[in-house]
Amino acid sequence: MSVLFAGLADRHGGAHARSALALYLADDVGRVLSRQAPSAVRRQLLSGTAQLVHVLAVMTADAGYASLSQHYFHAALALAHDAGDRDVYSITLRAMSVQALRLGFRAQALRLVEEAMNAAGPDMEPATQAFLLNQRALARAHHRQDRAARADLEAAQAQHALATGPPGPFTMYTSAGLHYQAARTLLVLGRTHEAIHGWEISLLERTPDQRRTSALTLAALADTELGIGHLEAACQHWSTFLDLYPYLHSVRARQALVSLRRGLRIHHRHPQAAATLERARAALAVSSTRPVRNRPANP
Repeated sequence: MSVLFAGLADRHGGAHARSALALYLADDVGRVLSRQAPSAVRRQLLSGTAQLVHVLAVMTADAGYASLSQHYFHAALALAHDAGDRDVYSITLRAMSVQALRLGFRAQALRLVEEAMNAAGPDMEPATQAFLLNQRALARAHHRQDRAARADLEAAQAQHALATGPPGPFTMYTSAGLHYQAARTLLVLGRTHEAIHGWEISLLERTPDQRRTSALTLAALADTELGIGHLEAACQHWSTFLDLYPYLHSVRARQALVSLRRGLRIHHRHPQAAATLERARAALAVSSTRPVRNRPANP
């Protein structure tokens, strides 16, 4: 179920099936957890529930409810702790670090990912280690710890090469995700062209179902290309982003769309930029008329 809902979030955005997951947790999972079970079975149930609550937290953040998502993250931590599941516990701390960095709390982001590294322990799987190291690299880059950030990037790539396991948000770190996150770090380190190359690789490795992450990658590419004066390349990326945007119910995608308009306005006399701006205006107008759904639910 965690794979299913994580896939739905990437295909349609976090707001799409968020309430369905909250209700599933409240009704079905809650009823199962209330029953007596052998300790080994109960640990498995708690671990699975922690994964689902983690996914709910991520979806809730993408739906625009940052405070509520924090409550879910803390619930996922408590469940993972009770289950004795170091991997889910550390991966959840890493997700909280990502959110802290996105909200501008850089010191907290670094502290959380350091806690995640410590919580995972010395026997963590290579996939988990790569996942954590890549986030610590970004947090360190934001603290101007350039040498340490580069070392973490290299270590993350080395661990990723060793990783094996079935696909899933808690079992395997995708190559597309690795390149996307590394590109963010490279950009902070001032290695702009390497960052662009990383995002291009990430895009090539995305599947058609991964609309949300593809859209966010395209937005990062477009913003970066525009920042170095590549207007036509930026417009091409924004145009592809706009092809995906109508299918997404995602606050982050909408924020990217707002960034599109802000960045291109100065170039409104350029024909390609003007056409892209008009598409963006129409997309914003349509999304603002969508019915309000997925109100916060508290399982």
